[in-house]
Amino acid sequence: MSKLGLAGRITAILILIAVISTSLSGIMTLFITKKQFAGYVDQYSQATARQWSEIANLYYTTHGNLEGIQELLVDTSQAVTGKASLRKGLNSRVMGNMRRLVIADTNEQVVADSSGVLLGKNLDERIPGMSKFPLMSDENRRIGTLYIAGPLGAGISSLENTFISNITTQIIICIILVAFLALFLGLLLARQITSPLGEISAAIHQLAKGKLGVKVNPHGDRELVSLAQDFNLMAARLLDQEQNRRRFMSDIAHELRTPLSILRGRLEALQNGKWENSEQQASSLVDEVIRLTRLVKDLESIGLAESGALQINKAPIDINDIVDHLTPLRLAMEEDQIRFEVEIDDRVKQVDADSNRLMQILINLINNAMRHTESGGEISLDIAEVKNDVLFSVHDNGSGIPQEHLLNIFDRFYRADESRSRESGGNGLGLAIARSLVEAHGGRIWVESPPGQGTTFYFTIPVTDIRLI
Repeated sequence: MSKLGLAGRITAILILIAVISTSLSGIMTLFITKKQFAGYVDQYSQATARQWSEIANLYYTTHGNLEGIQELLVDTSQAVTGKASLRKGLNSRVMGNMRRLVIADTNEQVVADSSGVLLGKNLDERIPGMSKFPLMSDENRRIGTLYIAGPLGAGISSLENTFISNITTQIIICIILVAFLALFLGLLLARQITSPLGEISAAIHQLAKGKLGVKVNPHGDRELVSLAQDFNLMAARLLDQEQNRRRFMSDIAHELRTPLSILRGRLEALQNGKWENSEQQASSLVDEVIRLTRLVKDLESIGLAESGALQINKAPIDINDIVDHLTPLRLAMEEDQIRFEVEIDDRVKQVDADSNRLMQILINLINNAMRHTESGGEISLDIAEVKNDVLFSVHDNGSGIPQEHLLNIFDRFYRADESRSRESGGNGLGLAIARSLVEAHGGRIWVESPPGQGTTFYFTIPVTDIRLI
């Protein structure tokens, strides 16, 4: 047997809760009703006993014994009417004529029985189903015993049973009605809950089949709306990743095709004897191999960083050592007549980072600035403490980056200026590598390029990795 679905389980749980709650309420109602009814019967018996005790006392005072009280018991109204002395004591009202009453004298001989069954007989034991009350005189002397039939021992038992039976029947009907109401509400609620879940489930199946563009309409309760929104976000990211993967594979093929074609063409030319095997030709081939090797290494670095497998060996690095390692770049900028300025916050003396990775970040950013700065321009490097980070910024006063390219500037193989060649514009991986290495250190990287004000790349390293003096 297949398990109940979510809708069935919700409906079954609601019905179960409703039936249990109603049943418990019904049981408690029956218990309280029977208890209250029993209390009422007991109070009625007590009141009847008190009134007949007064009647018996008055009768005993008048006659000296209880003989003949049977007549009063059978027809109280007539007996009271014929005896003026008793009428005053009875107050024109006698209780108990609706229930069986038995009166016995001090010798336990029955002197009155409303049913006439035990009249004149001796009571050897207590009468079953009847409550026993002593009859006392004014001198507080016992003059007899009064027996009053309880509800179960007299004709009232049928009234009680009918009363309780009616209540029980009504409670059962109420439980059935509540169960049907719970069934209706359960189906309604289950449909309201499972409808958006069903849409999400169907969308997940479509997603599993590779249809990454699928989306669901967020509706229903707040949690279901949030779930649908999260699904749409996940689907959008998967689609974006798939598009990036395809574009990445296409870019890799495109980037590898050029140097491989050059290598193949030159090697075939050497093989066919069209080119002489000279040192210049060999150097050209080595340059293409080096470019291929650098490309593969860059791709490997990005892949390791994005997968979280990039090894980061942090150690204290003196800030002055970082500046010293930038000397080759400074010399290259001097040859291109580009001024290079470095400004360091006096409080920052050293930073905990991977020296090679940190230098690679700075070299990539500075090389990128150099490619976009004309002769006579300026590039600056600033290092300062900002809040909980140390902030590195590389600024150039070059042509800047168009605003529409800023969001994609850190993507792999992305070039803001497509007119630049691979020799002058790089392979489009420098900034992507810089971002991966910064994030591997736990920092963040971004770029600002106001129109006409050059470009500034910023990256941070958390303050926990900074040593300040």
